[in-house]
Amino acid sequence: MTERYLLGILRPNNWYLNLEKVRRIREAWDSGEQDRLPPVLIARIDDTWALIDGHSRAWVAYERGALDIRGEILNAINPDEWKLYEIIHRQGPSEGVRSLQDLSKRILSSSDYEERWIKYCRSLI
Repeated sequence: MTERYLLGILRPNNWYLNLEKVRRIREAWDSGEQDRLPPVLIARIDDTWALIDGHSRAWVAYERGALDIRGEILNAINPDEWKLYEIIHRQGPSEGVRSLQDLSKRILSSSDYEERWIKYCRSLI
């Protein structure tokens, strides 16, 4: 079920943003179509709301001054994928990522995003 969640309570489970994706989301906002974007996906990890999917959507909403965003709670997931989310979530604060605001200086080109984030995630699998 889709509900609205305060952006301030969501902790990113992704330490970088892809600039090209951010640009596309900004374009949707510029044309007034932000409500047509899919809801973000969140999960409860260690008594914290983790932003699992939709980091670019949440970042642009935050950047544009929104206080909340449409989201859905992640329910069914395979155990290996869940372990990955837990590892990333628990390492986030030591990497300097505690809130959406922390992503402001972590917006990378597609190639840098692939190098820094995607390769890191694959190394955990």
